[in-house]
Amino acid sequence: MIKLYADGEKRVQVVVEARRWEQAGIVSSEQDAAIRERYRPQLARVNLFIRILLALFTAVGVGAMVGLPAAIFKVDEVGLTLLCLIFAPLCAWTADRRLIHDRHLYRCGAEEMLLFLAIGLLALAVAILAERGGYSVARLGWLAGHVIALVGAALLAVRYGYALAALVAVVALGELPFHLAEALRWHQPGWSRAALFLLLAAAGIWAHRQLGQRNNLQRSYLWCLETVRLAALVGIYLDVNLFAHRLLWGSWLGWTSQAGAQSWSDPLCAVLTALLPVAALVLGIVRRDRLLLWYAIFSGSASILTLKYFFHLGYLAEELTAAGLVLAGLAFGLLRWLRTGTDRRRGAFTAEPLLEPRLYGLDAEALAAIQPLAPTPKVPATEGFQPGGGASGGGGASGNF
Repeated sequence: MIKLYADGEKRVQVVVEARRWEQAGIVSSEQDAAIRERYRPQLARVNLFIRILLALFTAVGVGAMVGLPAAIFKVDEVGLTLLCLIFAPLCAWTADRRLIHDRHLYRCGAEEMLLFLAIGLLALAVAILAERGGYSVARLGWLAGHVIALVGAALLAVRYGYALAALVAVVALGELPFHLAEALRWHQPGWSRAALFLLLAAAGIWAHRQLGQRNNLQRSYLWCLETVRLAALVGIYLDVNLFAHRLLWGSWLGWTSQAGAQSWSDPLCAVLTALLPVAALVLGIVRRDRLLLWYAIFSGSASILTLKYFFHLGYLAEELTAAGLVLAGLAFGLLRWLRTGTDRRRGAFTAEPLLEPRLYGLDAEALAAIQPLAPTPKVPATEGFQPGGGASGGGGASGNF
């Protein structure tokens, strides 16, 4: 990540941590306001609605600047390629130097769209240029454009910390085996699916291992890694689930000749469809990972809904009712088992709502920022030697000396 974004992320992290402490009652509202003033990010930020509008206007403007000269001068493929090659580095330079470094824009939509358009125009230029070389060259040219989009999206995610770029990179990585098979005329889905599964699994495992060091990473990198992991898990689940009843591979992609045939991978896909939500649920509980828990919930619901494609036990309504009763009974049984343990817990698991909003780990930089603003505790003064007279008395008499 560039230094400008890294400094801005640190300031944002301190401000967010101070707001959490203020909500938890650790610091006062005056201290929170002083921290926000001291660590105000030196980057311009906008809300989501304005960000989307700026991105759309930027896309329309760049499209007009490319398409208007092409329409006026009636350029051919070579001329359109030259226009794309000219505007691609221009968009990248405008976004990186003029908007980010000079104007200090921070995810305002305009600079993001310019960077995405730079990669898209470059990939489009390579593909259009290859169209003049015949069908075989065109297929390889579009494949080269696909690789450029994949590498460019990965670079955007690494340099600028854009989670959307990380998502685009994972999607492009998942589509690469099928594009490669089409370009090289490998029309058998077996090798493409195996490559897809291995690529998504490698991306998911790598992102999961990197998230183990989340305390040393910037927030933007965390978002990118979370996006990569979630996109890889969703891709793997869709692969094994949809292939089992041949909705995607048999109809959508045109492999109709094998749509009704029984394959040895069908039972394996059915088992993986059932095991993936369970594995995500167990790993989410052990790692206290909320994203994995949500993934387990949605994928488990999808597995229940598609159960009839694997094992037809009755009508869909009956299957869903039975599955819902089983899950509800299992949930109440686990809660009761945890609550009957010592201190309402068994081992490292507890019945308390640990996933409620709570104070997160103390940030060292935020703690250092708050320390000078913390009020000085009042310590009662100890009584020492006090010079002066005394009083004594007894037996009804009194006296001073």
